[in-house]
Amino acid sequence: MTLLAESLATDITQEQGLVVRHDGDLFVVRTSSGDYRARRATSCLVEPEEGDLALVASTPRGTSYVLAILERSGSQPTRLVAEGDLEVATPRGELRLRGAEGVSVLSAKALELVAGSVSMKALQASVVAEDLALVGRHVRAELDRVKAFATSVDSVFERLSQRVKRSYRFIEEADHVRAERIDYTASRTLNLHGENAVVTAAEVVKVDGAQILVG
Repeated sequence: MTLLAESLATDITQEQGLVVRHDGDLFVVRTSSGDYRARRATSCLVEPEEGDLALVASTPRGTSYVLAILERSGSQPTRLVAEGDLEVATPRGELRLRGAEGVSVLSAKALELVAGSVSMKALQASVVAEDLALVGRHVRAELDRVKAFATSVDSVFERLSQRVKRSYRFIEEADHVRAERIDYTASRTLNLHGENAVVTAAEVVKVDGAQILVG
């Protein structure tokens, strides 16, 4: 009997039985008429586990398939398994994943997310990466408090503009600034303190003020 003829045969029997063990790609299902060594049907995405009550179909050639898992008495999680690539599509609807205790997405290789827009809302978020690259045209962040710890930071900007109400910097060792021009303007007071102070210029040093006190 060919595979097509077997698929069209009407004398396929169905029984329910208990999955007793997993033998390679086959599952041993114990029924009232005996044990069946059955493959998991392609449409049966639930991976059978020992102790499951399963529906088994047998063909005239003796090939058996687990069509469905009817009941599961244990507390083991339900696993949806596909042998090849698996695509879940909603051509006219919305796809939602809900988990009362959590949702985990695991991949041994790559995880790709493509969307017109991405929105994430969480009370707490954590990102851990050995190498992180962020590319974008505009970045806007509104934060109440930021703490950053790093061994070294290298930044390259064409233009950097900052507006702050108060700024504090504490440097344990050295602070070096290299620039073509430096312009500091204080609307009230400018204080420079140091154990030693050295001001040098290749050409001109100018001190101008209504009063100049030395000593």
